[in-house]
Amino acid sequence: MIELNEIFSDSDTRVAFWCADVSDTNDLAIMAENIISENIHLISILPECVEQIWPYLEKSGVKILTRYTFNPIPKNIDSEIYNLAANISNVCRHGADGVQIFVKMRDFDYLADSIAPVRDDLFFKHDLSIGIDISDIDMHNLEHFFEKLRYIRADSLVLTLNEDMGNRSDFVGRIYALLQSWNLNGQLHFVSNNDYNRIDQIIRLTEKIRPEMTENLRFFLNY
Repeated sequence: MIELNEIFSDSDTRVAFWCADVSDTNDLAIMAENIISENIHLISILPECVEQIWPYLEKSGVKILTRYTFNPIPKNIDSEIYNLAANISNVCRHGADGVQIFVKMRDFDYLADSIAPVRDDLFFKHDLSIGIDISDIDMHNLEHFFEKLRYIRADSLVLTLNEDMGNRSDFVGRIYALLQSWNLNGQLHFVSNNDYNRIDQIIRLTEKIRPEMTENLRFFLNY
């Protein structure tokens, strides 16, 4: 169970769960029960857990996203794209409502150009979310970044912060620049590692710069 910080009110729709590997059926059942009882509407779960947890959440209204990391070896990049597409098709058939694809900036253009021709077939009635470490985003080329996100019609951008340098970090400046340049008809998600300070900074900046986006924020808390 998660004890929410005072930032969030009860049943705050911006709260999502980031679920770790749960292979035991009983644990999955308990997780599903907690998700429903906490009135959580969005979860991220590993691909291998989708088929097992879906029956518990089928009629609950909980949106299930599964996650993949696209980090190919250059000489095998085409086969990685093929495997990714096959895996996405499989989880969507077994109950996933969408997929988060985590990618490094160096591979993002190739991923976007590869997905674009099959986007409609691969994600028909399913969400596509692109995940990237905010420290990896080229802040000097945000126009191109958002152009590519629109090109593949990403439903959301999910940010991570893989290495937080605390007060030496330029996190706030990067969020500020991202919101100033925001040009996507979709949601902004954040994998928070339960860091309520960073969550509060995102909320405050969004309320100041893009108040219309406040309800389109989602924060994944570790389950």
